[in-house]
Amino acid sequence: MASSTKVLVIGSSSLVGSHFVETFGDKYDISAIGRKNIFGDGKLLSSFERIDLEDRERLAKAIRSSDAEFVINYAAETNVDACEAESGNEKGHVCLTNSEAVALMASVCKEEGKRFFQISTDFVFDGTNGPYSEDDPAGPINSKIGWYGYTKYLGEVKLNKIAPQGSCIIRISYPYRAHFDLKTDFARNIIDLYRKGKLYPMFEDQIFSPTLIDDVSNAVDFLIANSAEGKYHVASKYPTTPFLFASELISTFFGKENEAEVKRGSIVDFNKVPGRAPRPVRGGLRTDKIQKLGFLPKTFEDGIRTIFKASTSLGH
Repeated sequence: MASSTKVLVIGSSSLVGSHFVETFGDKYDISAIGRKNIFGDGKLLSSFERIDLEDRERLAKAIRSSDAEFVINYAAETNVDACEAESGNEKGHVCLTNSEAVALMASVCKEEGKRFFQISTDFVFDGTNGPYSEDDPAGPINSKIGWYGYTKYLGEVKLNKIAPQGSCIIRISYPYRAHFDLKTDFARNIIDLYRKGKLYPMFEDQIFSPTLIDDVSNAVDFLIANSAEGKYHVASKYPTTPFLFASELISTFFGKENEAEVKRGSIVDFNKVPGRAPRPVRGGLRTDKIQKLGFLPKTFEDGIRTIFKASTSLGH
């Protein structure tokens, strides 16, 4: 039976936001704001409004006029290298989207008594001492945090100042899912490159916690049910390296005998290339807090098995 809870999703066509709509469109009364409506006139969305997040007046009006109890922001500029091209420009599109729009959403939600959930990232940390817990300090900008991470960090800082109560920050890391036509992700990019014989060496010296997007959607549902506030991390239950993740991925999708084809690379060397946004070297997210609340994220191995089963059932 459908819940009477009303949810406004901002960024419903995004890699992560679209999964929540697909998964819980029958449970919640979901309306959406975004760049495009990928769900058409189906039953998953009760309404959709096309709004550019830089249009502050329309964005604020849409949130105010919504009768949603929860507002979830999945929208962000996430191409870390493209974001780096605007480094230092706090009036640029990236900062306006990842920081200023978040501050506006938080302010309007506070005024209207709505609960605000912000999807954030492990890139707010400099990657020198991970995996990180929610209590570890994020930012500030330094040579190890790129412009993407810094603008997401600024969004968090502004949200915490404006609406420390009634808001929830959910940090994720290298999200992946079984299928999505509009954008690839970390896991499917590895699979596609391997099929083409173009898979680059995978970092064996980077610590990270890839996030199954199914877990993100289920965690948001769980946190809504708990009227959660504060910061929560949703990522692989245990950290790993891109090399081990890719090896498990290739073994699962193409057979264990092909695992040896995954070559070893170094993120230290990668980060030395001019023009690239720095990636966290010793990153990753600890998930103890949400586990203590009762939500158990999958291990990366279980996450890979999940997308394999889903891909097999769809014939991908």
